[in-house]
Amino acid sequence: MRLRVFSLLLLSSMSAFAEIDGDPLYANLTKANGATFYAWRPFYSSSVEGERWRKDYLWPLYTRKGFKDEQYSRLLFFGYSADFSPETDRHRTWLLPLYFQGTSAQEENYFALFPLGGKICEFLGRDRIVFALFPLYVKSQINEVNTTTVLWPIASKTSGDRTQRFRIWPLYGSNHLQNEFDKKYILWPIYNSVRYTNDRNPGGGFILFPLYGRIITEHADNYWVIPPFFHYAKSDQQWTLNAPWPFIQLADGEVYKRYFWPLYGRREHGTFSKQFFLWPFVWNDETEYTAHVQHRRRLVPLFSYESAVATKATDGHEIDEVFSRYWKLWPLMSWERNEEASRFRLLELWPLRSTPGIERNWAPWWTLYKRTTANAETGHHVLWGLYRQTRSPERFEWSLLKGFAGYKKKGERRTVRFLFMAFGDKEEQP
Repeated sequence: MRLRVFSLLLLSSMSAFAEIDGDPLYANLTKANGATFYAWRPFYSSSVEGERWRKDYLWPLYTRKGFKDEQYSRLLFFGYSADFSPETDRHRTWLLPLYFQGTSAQEENYFALFPLGGKICEFLGRDRIVFALFPLYVKSQINEVNTTTVLWPIASKTSGDRTQRFRIWPLYGSNHLQNEFDKKYILWPIYNSVRYTNDRNPGGGFILFPLYGRIITEHADNYWVIPPFFHYAKSDQQWTLNAPWPFIQLADGEVYKRYFWPLYGRREHGTFSKQFFLWPFVWNDETEYTAHVQHRRRLVPLFSYESAVATKATDGHEIDEVFSRYWKLWPLMSWERNEEASRFRLLELWPLRSTPGIERNWAPWWTLYKRTTANAETGHHVLWGLYRQTRSPERFEWSLLKGFAGYKKKGERRTVRFLFMAFGDKEEQP
């Protein structure tokens, strides 16, 4: 959703000619709200908006970004560096999965070289991880829950407030959460059992893989035959039948499901519904929001379509008004409209929609033609700006070979450009 908002703001906040008035190598733009964008594509780009800034170096190779006093950098998908609020010493420098160094939010210093040993804080959902010659020895902590593992993942013991876990995998394992459940396995995955001890839905059962399973609680019954292929479940609000999974999946209640995989499937839950034909190629999704409904249709990977339709009358929209629409025929072209702003683009080599890093650094290189309409202006951008044209009620302008020849009409003034020199009426300077 944030990526769509970014692209729609880009369409609506800039005049048509200003947005296209650059070539694929160089850009230097300033928006009406003071935000700036500067780029030598694809080597470097810089964007600043308020207290947020971002710099890309041959994206996605290296990126730096910041907000207020916090800074963050990323090297491909492996290296991370972050400096948080200057009021604390919290920072981190990681090169996954080999090098970890930093100071945690609790001002605890840490350092680790994987797999040799060390200490890592705020990683993988753990407050602290200490290891030596991984997988030989690992100790981790989440709040007051401590886990010690030897020869990961074979031998492990966990203890904490209300929690006790123990395993010698795959021979035996147990998991106890006070006033919630007791779970055990023997020769995993052959035998698993559970006993729910909470007051909300007490009960229990077992699964003897791959033959049979049964879990019966106060509010639900579950049965398996040749698990996980045949499963039947019934509760106060729901029933489910898999016969066999994943080919036939049926459900009614809070979740509605009719899957006849891979030919057809439909699932509804709350305000969201999803439908497929010939999985994974044809998809149809619908999401209901407070004042509008969003439709998405995809023929993977060739075609995608999205629209937003008003379901309530608001200051800006009437009921059933389509105020946003988008489609892409990959890798040829795309078109999108938000309110009165629209954009058509040819080619579209990136298969996803509005990936900010692609838009900043790469998309202009394969954009052979772009037509943009915004604020009553229509602009055309052909062959990386070798020909540009804009038209509005007050102005008409075109340029060939980036200023070698051109023409501009604004009111009663007319200017002709040839050999990069302008002839005719000149506008008064403010």
